[in-house]
Amino acid sequence: MSTTSLTGCSVLLALVALPAAASVETDYAFKADISVVNQTSGDFGLLGRGNATQAYLDATPWAHFQFSPAWSGFVRARLFAPTGTVQTNANDNNNLGPTDQTFLGLKEAWIDYAGFKYPGESIRLGRQRIREDDAMYIDQDVDAARWIFNTTLVQSEFGIGREFGTYRTDDIGLPPDQKHRTYVYGTLSREWRAYQRVGVRAIYVHDDNNLPQTGAITNVGTKLTSGNLLWMGAFLNNHYFDGADAPPLAYNVSINWLSGNQRAALIDPVTRAVTGVTDRRVSHAWATDVGLRYRLPVEKFPLQLGAAYVYSSGGNGRDQSTQYSQTGLQSNYSRFTGTDSFTQRFTDAYRAELGNIKVATAYASINLGRWNTSLIYNHFDRVHNNAPVYADNIDVVPLNNNGSLGHGYDVVVTRFFGGRIAHTDLLTGDEPASSIRLRGSVFQPGAAYGNNLRTEYRVSLELVLWY
Repeated sequence: MSTTSLTGCSVLLALVALPAAASVETDYAFKADISVVNQTSGDFGLLGRGNATQAYLDATPWAHFQFSPAWSGFVRARLFAPTGTVQTNANDNNNLGPTDQTFLGLKEAWIDYAGFKYPGESIRLGRQRIREDDAMYIDQDVDAARWIFNTTLVQSEFGIGREFGTYRTDDIGLPPDQKHRTYVYGTLSREWRAYQRVGVRAIYVHDDNNLPQTGAITNVGTKLTSGNLLWMGAFLNNHYFDGADAPPLAYNVSINWLSGNQRAALIDPVTRAVTGVTDRRVSHAWATDVGLRYRLPVEKFPLQLGAAYVYSSGGNGRDQSTQYSQTGLQSNYSRFTGTDSFTQRFTDAYRAELGNIKVATAYASINLGRWNTSLIYNHFDRVHNNAPVYADNIDVVPLNNNGSLGHGYDVVVTRFFGGRIAHTDLLTGDEPASSIRLRGSVFQPGAAYGNNLRTEYRVSLELVLWY
């Protein structure tokens, strides 16, 4: 953990803790997530690796301090203890990847000032969870300063953020794409009619690192790009991501554009030495997401049927200027099936990232009080057969120019129990009730990866207890 990170944490924790000792309203809770995971190794059998079963404890206590009507603070820590190398189930810093390390970490530590004219308006400073409903732009703990305006009709926020470190005792570094990166972002949406929301959003990224010199030897943690990128988007929905509270007929439409410029170091794949630098202009890169869901009007069996389609542009040959990519802060976990369970949008055993892929999705779900179930099918294709694709749970790349990436099948069954904990509005990326959940996911590779390959799977049983 860097000196900058430690100093920032110390200042924030002091700001939160000192006033609390004097007095004020304090709420706290403790979450324990105990999971057992069995999964294949993500190589389709090409690298000779098999499957493995691991378990982990992911405990996250938090405390909320109300110093006065205007001032509040929040601290959330984390203890993670696995039996071996394992990836977590949910959207908690998903892009850091699997780990076999036990560690303590700091998830959030912020102060908030809300002494403005409008209820729902505040300024928040510190390490905080920033999330949007679809989780395809932002769903991450980030060191940030942001202005929040959240009323019944209007929702907006603007902020600046930068990840200074992971704040973990195992000293794992940030993913390369998040190093030396500053974010300026904003979103503005309005309820133009009851349950009809329209909005715009944007994220500007500045990578200020110096590229390694020609001849330098790099490692897997070296950042190999610098430059500036701008994502701009618009969306229209009727509370599609509100889980069980969504309307019977729910829809979501979003479109996003990416532009900018990047410099990238070229690496020899054998020696990992820098062989040169290339400049890349990003233009006309875009992605769109369309979803529709209908709940049958049968009170005893409220079955929901839905379909969605995602398209994200890809480069063509050596010209990568139209290749779309996500911000690096996304998790792709959301309530898109109409239940209160967060579910991976692009097959849990595959976990695709947007960029040069198109995904057709069909699903069915049902809410039966405290029970909910989702069945999801995804079909993945490449946009350009000679451009790259990325998936977090797969360690190999396509071997030929075939367009078919494969098929994904997911089932998520959840039983909630106990009461909801306080301050659920502060836990935007979490489920504020105890539960037991079974996740099963299968990815069947397509012809792009070759023939006669092993099907990948991931199965987990998860017990979440709130105290």
